[in-house]
Amino acid sequence: AYLLAAGAGAALSLSFAPRGWWPFGILAPAVLIALWDGATPRRAAWTGFWFNAGTFSVGTYWLYISIAGFGQAPVWLALLLMAGISAIMGAYHAALGYGVARWFPAPGVLRWIIVIPAAWLLVEWLRGWLLSGFGWLSVGYSQSDTWLAGFAPVGGVYLVSWIVLLCAGALLTLLRGDTRSQRVAASVLALSWLAGFALTRVVWTESAGAPLSVAIVQGAI
Repeated sequence: AYLLAAGAGAALSLSFAPRGWWPFGILAPAVLIALWDGATPRRAAWTGFWFNAGTFSVGTYWLYISIAGFGQAPVWLALLLMAGISAIMGAYHAALGYGVARWFPAPGVLRWIIVIPAAWLLVEWLRGWLLSGFGWLSVGYSQSDTWLAGFAPVGGVYLVSWIVLLCAGALLTLLRGDTRSQRVAASVLALSWLAGFALTRVVWTESAGAPLSVAIVQGAI
């Protein structure tokens, strides 16, 4: 289960740029939610840890270039710092997995579509703010080239993340739920994508004044 969780987490990182394999943004969380079913709090915590560790180990490969390449730090130090960041990020999902297994142990549509997406979103938001925040690889960014990106002008990346996690829970419900739950899941999936498509048709901005030429220089470079 831990190896599968780490693999799913690594696959999640492929849903972001430059790969942009957006289906993994929905499939990978669905795998983790499935792995949490029937798990003890301790096992769910470790499963969540390895999932996020896999995501950030692969998804933040650029840290090695920044630390060892531009920063001229020793290779061992760059790898140690990357492992530390992955472990810290893994701790967030370890807490999430423990909480879900401890207080919401029963599998079902309530857990898959309501509880876990809401709790996951809260953890993602906290990760972006605590200890100065590390907002990289929020699942909403994986859908920047899909219809679900239509929700971004309305509620930012966190609204998109919530919709993605709803879809992940709905996908699992289609596979494991009863007939009534499957109808709910199908409705969630259909409404999410149709609403996203409708929102992409909205023109949120308009030109005002003459065009400007802008240059940006990153500090400390």
